Amino acid sequence: MNDPLADRLALSPVAIPQCRFEDAFGIVADAGFTAIGLRYNQLEDYLARGHTLGQVRDLLKRHGLRFAEGAFVAEWQFHGGLPLICTRRRQGGPAEADELLMQRLRTFMEHCSELECRNITAAPALHEIGDLAVAAEDFARLCDFAQPYGLRMCLEFMGSAPQVNDIKTAFDIVTAANRSNGGLVIDTFLFHEGNSRLADIALVPGSRIFNVQLADAKPIPREQLNMLEDRLYPGEGVAPIESIVAMANEAGYSGYWTVELFNPEYATQPAADVVKHAYRAAESILRNVAHSDKTAPI
Repeated sequence: MNDPLADRLALSPVAIPQCRFEDAFGIVADAGFTAIGLRYNQLEDYLARGHTLGQVRDLLKRHGLRFAEGAFVAEWQFHGGLPLICTRRRQGGPAEADELLMQRLRTFMEHCSELECRNITAAPALHEIGDLAVAAEDFARLCDFAQPYGLRMCLEFMGSAPQVNDIKTAFDIVTAANRSNGGLVIDTFLFHEGNSRLADIALVPGSRIFNVQLADAKPIPREQLNMLEDRLYPGEGVAPIESIVAMANEAGYSGYWTVELFNPEYATQPAADVVKHAYRAAESILRNVAHSDKTAPI
């Protein structure tokens, strides 16, 4: 495709949990997306069913897709940068011994590297608080783990996090970590949930924005929002999506615009319908911004 707009639209498969890992590729490509998110637990299940990374590469090639992002690592903050994979809370016990976590991290990064999935989402601490200078040191270590694999760590601020809940705090950590492969993911739902300031986007160079995720928010008080239930198609809620997109674009962001929808209602609908709706909604947002600002392509 030679449309610079369409070439940068991606979909996270969390929008269609009713769809098997291998079936999502065709549905996403048929809707017009050129990239798809990699949910690592879904990949693990696919491999456990006897499939191979080679077959995943074949799926990408057959449908003309790339991986826009890999999700996710968590619980690295205040734990020396050594994360859990696709798990949001530590439980303790022998399964979380450092050597086992390190081996799983290596496998995760090897797989992402082999699949050319460069952007890895790093969730902040949701259950602990501490010195944010230590958090920056831990993020630096996480970036150092990823560097030999050619991967970039995308720190995600979350409105429900006790500390890293806005864009300025997240970028302060990235700045203090001072690693070339460390940057931000801006999730428009989480931006709204945490009441980040639009003006603070201007503090972040486009080269440090590694990923932008698009999702709207239900019109309820921010403190009542659930990031795993209350997302809407872009443009159908109250999050300032167009403003965020416009400012990221103005900063020089050049990566994927990835639609990420957690909504149990969408999961009851035909996957193809959800994906087509998501594409139309995201395309409308990006075209509106492009038409209002002719200085730079979206």
